[in-house]
Amino acid sequence: MRDNDTFFLPGFYIPREKLKVIEDFLSSGFHVMLAGNPGCGKTEFGQVWAASRGIPVHKVNCGAIRSPRDWFGRHEFREGTGTVFVPTKFLDMLERPCLIIFDEINRTTPDNHNPILNILDGNREVYVEELRRHVRVHDGTLFLATRNTGRQHTGTFHLDHALEDRFQEIRLELPPKEVIVQLIMANYSILGEHAESIARLTVKLNDLYDEEMLSKAMGMRPAFAAAALVQRGNSLDVALRYAFVNRYSGEGGPESEQALVMQTIQGLVG
Repeated sequence: MRDNDTFFLPGFYIPREKLKVIEDFLSSGFHVMLAGNPGCGKTEFGQVWAASRGIPVHKVNCGAIRSPRDWFGRHEFREGTGTVFVPTKFLDMLERPCLIIFDEINRTTPDNHNPILNILDGNREVYVEELRRHVRVHDGTLFLATRNTGRQHTGTFHLDHALEDRFQEIRLELPPKEVIVQLIMANYSILGEHAESIARLTVKLNDLYDEEMLSKAMGMRPAFAAAALVQRGNSLDVALRYAFVNRYSGEGGPESEQALVMQTIQGLVG
């Protein structure tokens, strides 16, 4: 398999059809929400895609939005000036062509989404009281949101239908095994057989999650962590144990998730 058969964005795996659909949605004025388990590249996709197209990008950490006014700015007291309004970068970027990423949009409460509803509908503007004017979203401003899904997420909130309806949802998945091997080999100087073992374990543990035998889905981060340990001279066994096993619960002893992961490692790589 040649790199250009798989990686339609530099260093990032996404099926060609799915990439085209995302681009066509964005180019047609629709907003896109990327859903999926942690570590499948939702936020990275937006950053890599924007960079490859030469588009400025701004990422909003939605988990830090604690009140509706946090989207637009805050009041600060400054010596000699008094209290002034300090606009957010988000507010500034609305008026210029760019990609705005609402990162983990379901980590702020639904009432905090109200100020951005008009931004995301046909009006594409919002009145900011502190500025005493309407802020009009630039015609070249694109919106991409991400949200983690799955039964293991306890810090997320239900999305109001009015917000959800403003996005076209696309789900990103864990890459297939052969692609995981390529990604590992492209980033770490390790033996191909070690990269193969890490990839096989990653896919197998994700399958066990789908079968509800494990409580956490598997993304790419543990695979890269294991590869980094091997590159630093640790044995494959040590790398797999520290990168994968400790992510799971040890409760239950021989029947625990950790025991199942250890058994899986032994069965796959000896």
